[in-house]
Order: sequence, then structure tokens, then C-alpha cells
Amino acid sequence: MNTASRYWQLVRLSSSGDYQMQVLPQVQTWFQSTIADAPETEWPRLIFATWLSGQAEAQLAQLSLRCFITYQIQQVCISLAQRFGQDYKFTDSDLLYLVLDDDGRLAADYCPFTLEILETYDPTKAALSTWASRRTNHHPALNRVLLEKGLYRVSDWAILNDTKPEQVQRILRQYHLCSEYEVTQAAALLGCYQQIYQRDRIAQRLNRQRCQTPTTEQLRAIAPDLPPKEVLAQLRQLAGQLRQYRVHVRGGPALAYQSDSLDWEKVADAQASPPPDTGDDQDEFLQAYRQAMVQELDGAIAAVIQANIDRLRGRKPPQDQAYVQGLHLFHCKGLGMGKLAPDIGLSSQVQVNRLLNLKRLRSDVRHRLLPQLYETVRRQALAYVSADRLKALDQTLEALLAEEVDEMLATAAAEAQQPKGRTAKSLFAHQLCTTIHPFMPGTES
Repeated sequence: MNTASRYWQLVRLSSSGDYQMQVLPQVQTWFQSTIADAPETEWPRLIFATWLSGQAEAQLAQLSLRCFITYQIQQVCISLAQRFGQDYKFTDSDLLYLVLDDDGRLAADYCPFTLEILETYDPTKAALSTWASRRTNHHPALNRVLLEKGLYRVSDWAILNDTKPEQVQRILRQYHLCSEYEVTQAAALLGCYQQIYQRDRIAQRLNRQRCQTPTTEQLRAIAPDLPPKEVLAQLRQLAGQLRQYRVHVRGGPALAYQSDSLDWEKVADAQASPPPDTGDDQDEFLQAYRQAMVQELDGAIAAVIQANIDRLRGRKPPQDQAYVQGLHLFHCKGLGMGKLAPDIGLSSQVQVNRLLNLKRLRSDVRHRLLPQLYETVRRQALAYVSADRLKALDQTLEALLAEEVDEMLATAAAEAQQPKGRTAKSLFAHQLCTTIHPFMPGTES
């Protein structure tokens, strides 16, 4: 296919799930008569300007740009399948149906992904091909499917850069079942890595750029008593353990052993790096989002617990202390409903179920969490996108946050059903165990 035809051939999915090319004759005629004689590098700019002009040809220009974007979407999916499909068992067809939804219609109530890309595009910041590739690579449904296959496209160094030492200790103890010696060594290694690596990134003004492999000098500074190659291997091993955990908590499968030859920097680069000097906004925003989730979840859990304490304190006899102790014993100590009943002054599992009412607890937390999380994340997003673009994405953002919260609570609900060996691995249970301490009897607020 020659380059020009990308502007009048729409890449569409057939009923069998394969892609096919649909020529739009009116767009082809318009393009060849008004655009084709200009230099090829000027085509996107000229078509985009025509679309924004609102003139009679604006709709043809929009369709032309949408044709071009479908080609970029197709190339991203093909590239992902070529790079990772064999190892992670997927094809380009497994991805195309998630992002290739344009059938060439022009209607006020019809907004395919191509149009969403177009409406959020700023020609002063990037080429249209770059923006289309980037948005496709960051598409939530596409990333969710890749995670389900076990593919988490973030570099080792970005993972190590935004993981706290105390998180490493919890993950290695509870998820990887490591010994205390291994946990202590890993936390110390991560602390040294972050001290050296982050210091140098700030000093070199690289803190908004993609995380690169540590230099030999940095590796020597991280662990002076070890050869740099061994330090690098230990860091990669730790990053691999953290990667496995991140895939797990995001709903992906347990990761199989990966060869040392697998370069996670290339995996991360498959998300289509932004234009030079724009920085690694995704990693930075994801870190801010995770912090917002924990912060707002803490506030929502605290508010719901306090409301239930106030309600139960008015009962005769009061049940507020039994409620708090019951939540703590169930979520943080792993006791079953029946076994903890005597500890809180109740006689049966049914009474404990009725008192704790975990389903209502999670529902009330969701009710309080979503509005606050939405406002916080929306405010943070303004640092990465314009107000106009954010306004256009508001509904999508709200739906994505609701989906994330529902998934988190579903994980907590499934964990609560485990009869034996239950620990606070889910984000909800872990945060509840952190939040509940000030409410425990005998604790001063």
C-alpha cells in the first residue's frame, strides 16, 4: 500500500476478526484533488487544518485523518504481536478488536477511538502518527488484556524507582515467601539503589525522562563491595519479583520464568516513547495515581468505620468495640468468623457476619471513595493534559476509576471468602489494617 492511500483507506475489522481495507471513494477524490500535490510531510497538517476550519470539506478531512489513524492503530497491534506474541501467547487479532472500532460513519452520537485520538491531538507537541501510536499503546482495554497474558510493559528501573523499601518487605514476605535475611538484603539494596539513582536523575535533570539502566559508576556506588555485574543481576532479580507481584495484583497470571535475555527496557519502549524531552509522563502519573488511591482509600475506610462506630455505640449493649476488634481479627489476623466470635463477646458466626457486614462495608467505602478519588486524579491529570482534553476525557476517566475500584473490592471480597491461610494481601484489606489502628480500644486518637 502506498503512503497516500493511508489517507483514504480505512482499516476495518471483518466479521472473522481479521482486518481489511475499505476505500472511501469521496475521501480519495478529495485528497487527490486538494492535498496530494503538496509535500508529503505537509499532508497531516493541511488535512488537520481543513478539519478545524469547519468548511464544507471538513467532514472529508476528518474521515481522511481517521483512515490514517486506523493504519497507525493496526501497526501498533502488529508490532506488539511481533515483539511479544510468541512468548505471551497472543496475536494482533487479539488486540485489534479492542482498539479498531471505526466503521467510517459520520454521526453526532458516534465516537470511535480514532476520533477520540483526533480530538485530543495537539499538532504543536507531536506528529499525528506519534500521538496515535502513543494513545493506542496506552489504551486501558489493550493494557488490561496484555496484563491478563502476563505482559507488564514498564522497565525494571521504573519499577525499582517507585517502590518503597517497606513495600518490598511486604511483597517479599507475603507474596514470595522469602526469608527474613532475603527481605532485609533486598530492602537494603533497594534503598541504596534509590539513593544513588534518584540523586543522579535529579542532579542531571533526568527526573522526567525514561528510566535508563544504571551506569557502571552507579552500580559501584550502590554496592562498593560487589562487582557491578553482580549488582546489576541482583537489581534485575528484585525488579522481576516486583513485576510478578504487580501483574498479580492487576489481575494477570503468575509469570513464568523469563530468560535473562529478555530486555525489559525494550518491553517498556513498546509503549511508544513520547517525542524527545517530553519525559516519561506515564510512569510519573501512575505513581501519583497509586498514591492517590491509597490516600483516598484510607480516608474512605476511616470515615466508614467511624460512622459504624457511632451507630453501634448507641446500641444496648454498645457494640462499637466488638465491631472494631472483629474487623481487626478477621482482616489483619486471619481468624474466621466463627473462631473470632468468643473474642468479641458473641456466640456464633451468624452474629459476627451480621455485626461486621463486610458486603455493606465495601459498598459504603466505594460510595465514599469514588467521588474523592475522581476529584484527586482529575486534579493530578491537569499536570499532564490540557483542561480541554481532560474535559473531553472526563466520562472515560470516571468509568475507568469505577472499574479499578470495583476490581479492587472484588479482589477483597474473594479474599474474604478464603477459609484458611487468609492474609491481608488485597489492597483493601491491607489498607484497612493500616487505617484501623487508631480506632482500636485503648488507642488514643
